[in-house]
Amino acid sequence: MNPSKEKILSEAPEIPTDTCPYINFVQVILDEIKDEVDSHFLEAKISLIHDHLEYIRESNEALRDSSRYWKRQFINKKR
Repeated sequence: MNPSKEKILSEAPEIPTDTCPYINFVQVILDEIKDEVDSHFLEAKISLIHDHLEYIRESNEALRDSSRYWKRQFINKKR
């Protein structure tokens, strides 16, 4: 690898870590709240939050995959 590639890679931001455990933790707390309160309105709101958290989970995974892909493309680029 040429020096400019090494410099760019060393200065590149790290690929984000897996956020799924944090999302899972929030979902567990939401389920605990839902189990403790008898409210259809609250249940609907929690369901909506779950849906949004799943969207965030999928988006984060796509960003990590994209980061890995482009990093590999950069590293493997023909000189």
